[in-house]
Amino acid sequence: MGEKRLIGIYQDNFIEYLERHVGDRVVTHTRNIVMPCPYCGEINEDKDHYHLWISTEAPIFHCFRGGCEKGGMLGKLIMTLEGHDISDKFFDKKAFDAIPKTFKDKDDEKFSIQTPTLEPDKFRLKEEYIRRRIKFANKSSRNIKGLIYDVFRFIEENPIEVTDKLNRLMPYLQDSFVGFLTEHGSTVMFRNIDSSSEFKFFKLKIVETNFQDYYRIPGGNPRATKVVLAEGIFDILSEQIYDTINIKDDVLLYASVLSSKFLSLIQSIVYYEQIFRPKIVILSDRGISLEYYKKLKKYNPHIIDTMEVYYNKTGKDFNDLPLIPTKFVV
Repeated sequence: MGEKRLIGIYQDNFIEYLERHVGDRVVTHTRNIVMPCPYCGEINEDKDHYHLWISTEAPIFHCFRGGCEKGGMLGKLIMTLEGHDISDKFFDKKAFDAIPKTFKDKDDEKFSIQTPTLEPDKFRLKEEYIRRRIKFANKSSRNIKGLIYDVFRFIEENPIEVTDKLNRLMPYLQDSFVGFLTEHGSTVMFRNIDSSSEFKFFKLKIVETNFQDYYRIPGGNPRATKVVLAEGIFDILSEQIYDTINIKDDVLLYASVLSSKFLSLIQSIVYYEQIFRPKIVILSDRGISLEYYKKLKKYNPHIIDTMEVYYNKTGKDFNDLPLIPTKFVV
């Protein structure tokens, strides 16, 4: 009998086991096994794409279908399929222990979207806005990742569908908005440089993705598993520059959710960055209660290790001045 082959941290008979329960609908990728979800009824559905993902580098699973989002340790899924936990038959602990808990070599290709060379002298009002928002830090706008001033050129140089709505908005975006391209090139978040305008934001969706995209900048420690999250891009830009909570040397990355959907952001980071149970730090708007974060941590222990939340004691947004961070351990 030949030696058993490993698929990530699993014996190859794990795939055969799953197929006996869900049929010939199990797809193996380098770092995930994708199959129908038994919790939301996908086992009874015939379609091209399913939503339950099993990591091949950690014994965890998660359903990314909206409204389901079941997840946990592998034994929980096996109990659902089998009636009792037999995950030890498939899971190779030695293989798991040999894998670094932060996985940096991702197979996922980013969309081929490029930002044009920044020309601060040509867009002086936009440059002044950026300088003001990062509190006149000693940092060149040319070094701000994904920053867009010239909207016309950005759209001309990339494969972006110009809808009637976008065509009408383009002159306004060119005159009054700065843009930030997300980490995987699926979205541009435009921000109005006129703070008095009621039309403050415009989100340009370039391509649909299975996971929520985000704006990402590096922390001070590429081997860490701590990630700092916030709603706004300027929250993380300023925090990375000034390190007001004094943790930059322990941080892998800073990411902006571009909304208040922190669970979707954490799920995306776990998938794209391949971090096994990251340590989460949230720079929060005061409008989001601590109870929200307590529930987020309570119901997602399989994808969250620890969670800390910082509010600005003196302002609604974390980035408002004067900034006095107040810490809560969830």
